[in-house]
Amino acid sequence: MDTLTVILMIGLFIFLLIFIFSAALLTPIIGKRNILFVIFLGFTVGAVGGAFFIAPAFDDIPVIASSIITGTSPGTDMVDINVSTDVNISNFIQSTSKIDGVQSIQSNGITIKTDPMSNTSQSFFITRIPEEDSNVTSVVMPTNDTMILDIKNNTDPGDTINTLQSWMMYISGTSISYSMVNVTMAVESSKYSQIMTQLPQGEVVITSVSGPSVDNLQKVSSIMPSKSNIVIFCGFIGVVTGLSGMFIDSILGVLQRVKRKITEFKR
Repeated sequence: MDTLTVILMIGLFIFLLIFIFSAALLTPIIGKRNILFVIFLGFTVGAVGGAFFIAPAFDDIPVIASSIITGTSPGTDMVDINVSTDVNISNFIQSTSKIDGVQSIQSNGITIKTDPMSNTSQSFFITRIPEEDSNVTSVVMPTNDTMILDIKNNTDPGDTINTLQSWMMYISGTSISYSMVNVTMAVESSKYSQIMTQLPQGEVVITSVSGPSVDNLQKVSSIMPSKSNIVIFCGFIGVVTGLSGMFIDSILGVLQRVKRKITEFKR
């Protein structure tokens, strides 16, 4: 939800409060014995406005607040992302490293989806792949159709995938259906949001983030009231608004008397 939408929703809630206040001004006509009606109207309209306008806006407050806190304090976020190999990985790493706020970036593994394999084939590839490509340091197969390869730093993942794809097809007819590269980035916390918007959308999946950005978000979220409490609080605001409209004459009279006493005291 953008800032303009949040402002609009708050404006609509204020409009509802004006409606409650205006309705309460009619009490000289409907009679002050209807105070229960004013309380009921104020709470109901306030709660409905809170549920539809204020509570949804509160969802973005932790993100906004944590961004402000993070933006004014130093720190480094570690971001793990998966990058589709439809993207030229070498170009991606090179261009991303030039983004303002990116401190370092490196590929540290490849996830490959293959045809289902037997236990014998799994054992064969786990042993032979590091021998076939010296840039691969280890192979793990959590399922019979998924390989996770650890690779050396500064290795071009695209070259490794192309080598393995041809070799696996030649050795056993096993094909690679898709693959992705696991990349780790160290970024300035204060520029985290701007950096993420500059990554190629649809080709990058953020798998984990650790650092001040996440810590600040969790801290702000932990002190935020629940939506039900927000709705009830807005209902009470509606009640106070209604009672204010109902007894506006009395309230203004008290304020005038206080103002006269203050003036006389200063004399």
